[in-house]
Amino acid sequence: MLTTVAAGRVFDYSYCIGMYSQSGLGFWTPQDFVLGENDRVYVLSRGVEQLGQRISKITLDQEFQGQFGSFGAEDGRFVWPRSIDLDRNGRVFVTDEYLNRISIFDGEGAFRYHWGRPGSGDGELSGPSGIAFDSHGSVWVVDSLNHRVQNFSNIGEFKSNFGREGHGNGDLENPWGICIDHEDCIYVADWGNNRVQKFSPDGELLVKFEASSSGAGTLKGPSGVAVDSDGDVYVTDWGNHRVQIYAADGKYITALVGDAQEPSQWTQTYIEANPDIMKARRRVDLEPEWRFRRPVAVNVDAAGRIIILESYRHRLQIYNKLKDYEEHSLNL
Repeated sequence: MLTTVAAGRVFDYSYCIGMYSQSGLGFWTPQDFVLGENDRVYVLSRGVEQLGQRISKITLDQEFQGQFGSFGAEDGRFVWPRSIDLDRNGRVFVTDEYLNRISIFDGEGAFRYHWGRPGSGDGELSGPSGIAFDSHGSVWVVDSLNHRVQNFSNIGEFKSNFGREGHGNGDLENPWGICIDHEDCIYVADWGNNRVQKFSPDGELLVKFEASSSGAGTLKGPSGVAVDSDGDVYVTDWGNHRVQIYAADGKYITALVGDAQEPSQWTQTYIEANPDIMKARRRVDLEPEWRFRRPVAVNVDAAGRIIILESYRHRLQIYNKLKDYEEHSLNL
């Protein structure tokens, strides 16, 4: 379904961006992305083993603007990069699960500094994952293997944390993604507990987003979360290859499953340059290619565009949330 209508909302598929590439144009096992100014998008690729780690600069008009970062433990490099965000000055912050640090670059990719040290004490990190900024400029880091969320200044000064390992309300089990709404409430993709939890800045549990008593809204390894201007919550359901959508109170609305019936411009150029690939595509059922495969991160921009990153298909799929949708009657 290119247009999904549910509970008074309309989600209309638009287009996709991306393709597989070890370097340059395209992504390789991307893990996260962040939206910058002038429709710029920073896409974080994890690569495989010691190849492909980088941050790609693209635009929503599918222009490739360069890349920065590479494999290694030296300044400005990554081993297991996981998440990315921008501060209010447009600087790029990247978590590295293996190095237990956060690396900071300017908007064009020049390395500035890093911070973080391994451990389980206050301010120490073990497998840092999701990262997000609040309205005060503080940075919140999902400390995944310590099963908590920590709050730092942008130079790494510890402020506070909340969360502990467990399965009860407010507990966390290998949490992954994070987002922060306009009220500075914190949404955490509680990967191991198959739910998303919303907390106050003080760590008080406010709402849970998970399966209902009927099974609707079931999650399997949620990886990313975003909130739109209406308060609707979008969760990348990594294990079930879909995006689940909930109302602000936790009520399940609907799911998106991927609708990329047309390849991206980058992919189409590659196909047209390879006649054998073009012929082979005519002989097979391409519907599996349309659908999400390991969706890993989601963001919503000010225009209501819902942008979903797929780690296994190396692309972004873009939907519009329509405010004035009208279905006209047609005589066929």
